[in-house]
Amino acid sequence: MGGIKDLLRQSLLRSFAGTVVLSLVLPFAVFGHEHIPVTHSFNKGEEPNGPKLILDIRERSTVQPSAARFSLEVDGQPYIPQWLDDNGISFTSIHLRSNNRSTVQFSKGLGPVCISLPKTAKTVTVSVVKGFEYLPANTSVEIQGEVTAASINLDRWVNLKDDGWIAIDEHLHFDRLEPVDDPLWFSMLEADGLQVGHFMVLKGGMTPGLWSRQYKYGPEGQGQDGKHILIPGQEYRDTQQGHIYLLGLDEIIPPYSTGGMGTPAVAENYPPLHDVLQQTHLLNGLSGVAHGGTLGRQSTSLADAVLGSVDFWEISNGFIYNTENWYRLMNCGIFLPITAGTDLPNSPFRDAWQPMFGSIRTYAETGGDLSFDRFKEAMSKGRSFISGGPLIDFRVNDLRMGDTLHLPKDGGEIKVRAAFHSPIELKELVVVHDGNDLDLELRQQKVEGVHRWSIEASVKITESGWLSAWGRGARIEAQKIDAMAHAGVIRVIVGDKPVQSASDAQTLVDSFENLISFYESEGVYETVDQRDSAIELI
Repeated sequence: MGGIKDLLRQSLLRSFAGTVVLSLVLPFAVFGHEHIPVTHSFNKGEEPNGPKLILDIRERSTVQPSAARFSLEVDGQPYIPQWLDDNGISFTSIHLRSNNRSTVQFSKGLGPVCISLPKTAKTVTVSVVKGFEYLPANTSVEIQGEVTAASINLDRWVNLKDDGWIAIDEHLHFDRLEPVDDPLWFSMLEADGLQVGHFMVLKGGMTPGLWSRQYKYGPEGQGQDGKHILIPGQEYRDTQQGHIYLLGLDEIIPPYSTGGMGTPAVAENYPPLHDVLQQTHLLNGLSGVAHGGTLGRQSTSLADAVLGSVDFWEISNGFIYNTENWYRLMNCGIFLPITAGTDLPNSPFRDAWQPMFGSIRTYAETGGDLSFDRFKEAMSKGRSFISGGPLIDFRVNDLRMGDTLHLPKDGGEIKVRAAFHSPIELKELVVVHDGNDLDLELRQQKVEGVHRWSIEASVKITESGWLSAWGRGARIEAQKIDAMAHAGVIRVIVGDKPVQSASDAQTLVDSFENLISFYESEGVYETVDQRDSAIELI
């Protein structure tokens, strides 16, 4: 086995020959921001004269101060405070190219937060949210004199970590230039009900050069405090082939982006993303397809999945929700766990009930373990689901997401159970079989402020395939998308029949023929050998 791995490593290194030098000529000083974050700012400000609000946020069950995100309205209008004391965080997410800036406030959970108010303020409304597992809360107070107090108690309606699930934003693009700032990131993850954040470096797009830079990569670049972990990684992009994620890898893979993206530009559509994904495995990382495989002029994501180099499939972020490619792969017997993440600082605007980080997130069943190795293990078993607010669960008989049910050669009747819960409005819950929505009876109720929807039904299965569930929640006005959730998958194998769909297989074959035609005529390569090796993969 070691010999095969060494041969693969040598082959991949040859694929990257000529690109390593580029990583050595990308000094941050070329772009003038080597020591300054370009993706965000922590806003301290000067304490002004005038009225102050003392905001005390606590968890009702423990009576202890709680980290949380809060937003303010003063006299009926949204208000961004000029100053918070050291018990709070004012954070601005910045996307330079799109000129998107959004400022949000957090309590660190260390005690009451002192907040500056306008001198003319008469009433203040405070909205508080802590991820998806607490009930959103709000209060209004009349301003009285120089100091006004407001108290909010948060009620937890579910605890997924106690059930073995951890909450992850696997798609963050923020500079982490010094470990001294890691405690601020820990506080914000806690405030948004997250345990893990993946921070991915990339080149081009927002700025010409590198951004979302990390002070170190690999295990030495991880930050952790026992309750949270920050993991450096990489988003590798090609203008034609698409975007991929390289999570938790030991070192960064140059040249960061190809196909002319970023500065200095690598014009070639080379190396193939398949090679980059494989290199990630050699570097102990986890490799996946970004944005549902929808980006890139001629995305190779489906071919990369068929070749076996993809570990997971992202179906949603702050502006995309797409299951079409994922469904098609599963209908051809290729099963990949799903993920979701925000893609911040893209789409940074939020409704009051949403967390800032992890407004769309991945839940992975790790037994509550935060380590990257346990995350990789959970993903290899298909133990994940995604949520933009509502929480979803799916079972077949007594099996959980990621399991496989075996039926006799004639099939049989199975029992499906889907659960969909949220304190925010719910609109739709569907059980899906081989990509087709099933028309099953839905039960709806609301208990102690939480909408609880469920489906329990018997389904006759005669062919091998898969089942899952998805749900739609409230409309998110700030982002013009719906709050979606999708469960992981349970496979059903009937006798020894494979999972197959002739129509989906033909669609894949047609797409691969189109890829070959495109890269033969329009792909950019330095040599004929590069072109031939890339097309041979397809």
